Amino acid sequence: MCNICVQLEKMRFHACHGVMAQERVVGGDFTVSVKLFVTDAGAAVTDDRLEGTVNYASVYELVREQMALPSALIEHVAGRIGRALTARFKKIEKAVVTVRKVNPPMGADCSGAAVTLHVRRAAQPRVLILDFDGTVADTAAGIVDTMSETFRRIGLPVPEAGAVRQTIGLPLTESIARLSGLPCGRRVEEAVSVYREVFERIGARAACLFPGVKETLCHATGRGVTVAVATSRGHRSVESLCRRLGIDMFVAHYVAEDDVAEKKPHPEAVHRILHTTMARPEHALVVGDTSFDILMGRAAGCATCGVSYGNHSHQELLEAGAGCIVGSFGDLLDMLA
Repeated sequence: MCNICVQLEKMRFHACHGVMAQERVVGGDFTVSVKLFVTDAGAAVTDDRLEGTVNYASVYELVREQMALPSALIEHVAGRIGRALTARFKKIEKAVVTVRKVNPPMGADCSGAAVTLHVRRAAQPRVLILDFDGTVADTAAGIVDTMSETFRRIGLPVPEAGAVRQTIGLPLTESIARLSGLPCGRRVEEAVSVYREVFERIGARAACLFPGVKETLCHATGRGVTVAVATSRGHRSVESLCRRLGIDMFVAHYVAEDDVAEKKPHPEAVHRILHTTMARPEHALVVGDTSFDILMGRAAGCATCGVSYGNHSHQELLEAGAGCIVGSFGDLLDMLA
């Protein structure tokens, strides 16, 4: 087997990292160097094919994204970069990341302060914990239509579609309370009941799987990975939708909104799945399309992966601390190979 070390040296960035308030506003100059230990690189070395190594431009873009997120400590920045690299590129077995702050404001004659961190690829997941709406299935249009009809029926101003999308992933009671401006109580509970009745007639029919979902779940379960769903949707609803969409045979466990006392982004749903599967947090990967999913997974101590095609933006997922972000569900195969 041919192994290589790919190095990108002294990539330059202006970023807002630092303990002092001024550093977080004005920013400063930084350099980042990475050494990437790539396994099984024969296709690149002997056959001159890119798939045998890592794409330098893609590595730079990932580092640029992580540098754009402010942190107090460069140790934290280096850790985020290392974890993101080993999660995103399956051929990277280990990453050595050096982050240097140029001319740090420390009242001393010092040209730079740097940290170097060694990060190894995390173990392949034994448990794949998936959000449903916006991650596994495209339900956004049906949810917007259902919410609009619900608000019309109970005599409230219909919320804008964009506002509805931002609440997808929250418990239904909280979503309706936010969109209506009403306190949780009898009126909101009435709206929840109307919503659930309307969704089965309007929203469910519009639901469809995102590309690559069925194939990826088949691959995962074929390799012994346990698939679970952690969702803010009701238990009966999510099981029914998985049956209709033909993926119920791949899902071993469901933890839904009505199964937990604490809702997303609280980690109770993930904790329940880990307890049921007898898995440690480091052996699970939490995948979702919203910051609520990422925060839930991180709070449970699990690796996290955001999907950029769902209801929250790429930037929102990064700011929530997603370990990596993929552009399609099928990209998860890289982490399961």
